[in-house]
Amino acid sequence: MTFGRLGWLALIALSGVPHPAGAPGPTVVVDVHVVDAHNVAVSGADVSIVRGLNDIEAHGNTDDAGRRRLVVQRSADPVQVVVRKIGFSRTDQFIVPSHDTVAARIIMHQAPQALPTVTVQAEEDLKRKRFHIDADDIANSNRPIIDALDVVTKLRPDMIYPPQGAGGLDPCGLFDVWVNGQRIVFPPIDAGLAAKAGQQRRAARATPHLGASGLARVPLTVQSVLSTIHPEHIEEMNYAGCNDFSVDKNHARNAVFVTLKPGVAFEPGTGSFVLDDVSYANALLADSSNVGGDSSPTLSVSHAISYRSRLMGVYDSESGDPLAGVDVVDVTSGTFATTTSTGTVALAFLPEGTSTIKLRKPGYADLVMSVTISPRDTTPLTVVVSRP
Repeated sequence: MTFGRLGWLALIALSGVPHPAGAPGPTVVVDVHVVDAHNVAVSGADVSIVRGLNDIEAHGNTDDAGRRRLVVQRSADPVQVVVRKIGFSRTDQFIVPSHDTVAARIIMHQAPQALPTVTVQAEEDLKRKRFHIDADDIANSNRPIIDALDVVTKLRPDMIYPPQGAGGLDPCGLFDVWVNGQRIVFPPIDAGLAAKAGQQRRAARATPHLGASGLARVPLTVQSVLSTIHPEHIEEMNYAGCNDFSVDKNHARNAVFVTLKPGVAFEPGTGSFVLDDVSYANALLADSSNVGGDSSPTLSVSHAISYRSRLMGVYDSESGDPLAGVDVVDVTSGTFATTTSTGTVALAFLPEGTSTIKLRKPGYADLVMSVTISPRDTTPLTVVVSRP
């Protein structure tokens, strides 16, 4: 009997089962250090480790030294460190919790002082609600969001079939897609979406008096691109309609402009993905030879993120109020981002070096200026625009 019991114990030991079924797997300590642009510790910052779009795995606040340690499950998949504090812009950084301890140094930028918000005309406010969406809007949605195509169809359907008009020689709709300043022209077509589109076309032929509507009007190329972009990778999305002639680029109207978060790249056929530390640093340094001749091969990713997310605040010249809904356009690529209710916008969508940008808002004169993105240029920009 004793031998039999020992035999069973030996068998269990050799089975390689390290702990009972259902027990948690190995964990990782994420050591978060939050500082501002002057390397001063930011205390009381809200830190969350987010897996996927909005699954918060750990949460806490920084201490007086700007530090917080959080414990998450070990994984080879990236998670987000999301840091928020009143007076600062939201900051995101992707990490891979694959080691016992992972350090994340987060550099936050102070938002320009929020004066009483200017009253936005109803038409402009409605346009922003219809044609703009950012990371917080996506994460706060109570609807299941799988990809950027879901973002459009479920959260901003007016991007598909804008209300400003249809039909005629110049119909409105969603016919092109740009990702981080590049128009995606010939992406691989998703087979499932192609089959669904075939069904929609057959249904449209059966009801010719109604014709195609909704997603059936969106080209398969655009659908295939958006279906490969993870929602948690999106910084913001903006739509330029058929009446928007402000971006002087071919296929810049009836187009959606997707800006991905720092550290996220896109390739047709692959979709959006988080770069590893070396790839991200190399990508940021690829064009740095034109930036003052002071590039460094040892530039840290956290430092790179700080200047890539340089902040701009836009204000009314007469009242001094912050201006929401101002489009900040990269003149070269046509990519643009829009100021928030505090009049601020992150310039992470601009390439390395000096870019020419245009600030546009109905009721105000366009403003063209140069902006430099480099390790030397991190100070938030304050811009004043005037009515004509």
